Amino acid sequence: MSDLKFNQNSFFTISKTAEIIGVQSHVLRFWEKKFSSINPKKNLSGRRFYSSDDIDTLLIIKKLLYEDGFTIKGAVSIIDKKSSKDTKKIDDDKNKKLNKSIDLIQQGLNLIKKNID
Repeated sequence: MSDLKFNQNSFFTISKTAEIIGVQSHVLRFWEKKFSSINPKKNLSGRRFYSSDDIDTLLIIKKLLYEDGFTIKGAVSIIDKKSSKDTKKIDDDKNKKLNKSIDLIQQGLNLIKKNID
């Protein structure tokens, strides 16, 4: 979504994230309460660190609210749908990898069984 390219392992403070998104930090804290898909990591002192995925989601939220004119409730429903689709895709990918692993294990067991006989 964003033209900014971040390392997948990049984390940003709330002030840096607010600067990137173009909103004030209190807006980010408010959005955290409204959008369950925004979960910045917090250190022991409670300082927030936003991932590059969080930033992508925040940019989508900002677009929905500020440019497309959605209400918070409307934007929440769109983001929730997107999150559930993303979760389903991840689950499908995991299932494919698990099935492939199971097939490889079965092939290995068959080879061992063949060598024992």
